[in-house]
Amino acid sequence: MRRLSAYQIWDTRIRSMRATESKLQVEAATAYQAFLFIDEMLVIFQSNDTTFCRVAGLTLLKARNLAQGIFSLSLDGLAQEAGALLRPLIECIELMAYLRDNPQSINEALEEKLPSAGEIGKRINGKFQKLRNYLNEHASHFSFAPESMSHLIDFKSGDWKVIQPYSETVLRTNIAILFGVIIYLLYEAANCLSCSELLTDSLENRFNEFKEKGYAIFVGIPHG
Repeated sequence: MRRLSAYQIWDTRIRSMRATESKLQVEAATAYQAFLFIDEMLVIFQSNDTTFCRVAGLTLLKARNLAQGIFSLSLDGLAQEAGALLRPLIECIELMAYLRDNPQSINEALEEKLPSAGEIGKRINGKFQKLRNYLNEHASHFSFAPESMSHLIDFKSGDWKVIQPYSETVLRTNIAILFGVIIYLLYEAANCLSCSELLTDSLENRFNEFKEKGYAIFVGIPHG
C-alpha cells in the first residue's frame, strides 16, 4: 500500500502559506487585520460584566473560531468542506443582530429557548437565506450533486483528486469571501457594542476605514 508522506498531505498548505507571504501577502494581511478587529472587540465585550456582553461576546468568539477554521481549511484547498463551518458562522452573525434588536432574547439564549436559525434569519430580514440553502444542500450534508463533487473529480480524465491542488486564484477568491463574511460579523459586533454604548469613535472610524480599504483590495465582493 502506498504511503502518504507528511509533506505530501500538507503540500497545498505549504504552498498556500508561501503565497500569503509573497503573491497574496496583501490579501492575507487584510484577513489577519480583520481577525485583529475581532480580537479587539472581544476584549471590550469581556471587560464589561453584563449579561448582554457575555452572550454577545461569546457568540462573537464562537464565530471567530469558525472563521479561523474556514481560513485554515482554505489553506489546505478544502474550501468546499469549509462550507460546513460557514453555515454556523452565518448563524452567529444573524444571532448577534437578533440579540441587538431584541434585548429580551438574552434570556432566551441563556435558557436555550432561542428560535431556530431560520426563524431568526426571517425575523431580522437576514441576507443569507439563499446562501444557507446552498450550504445546506451542498456543504453541510454529503451529496453526489456536481456542486459537491466537482472538486473531487477531474471530469476530463475521470481521475480522483486525492490531494486538493494549490491554486493561487482559488485561494485568493476564498480569502476574499472570508473577508466579506468577517466584515458582516464585525458590523454586527460593532452594533452590539454601540447599543451598549461601548463603541468608541476611534474604533468605529478605524473599522470603517479598514472596511473600505478591504473592498478596494477584494473588488467585487458584496458590501456589508
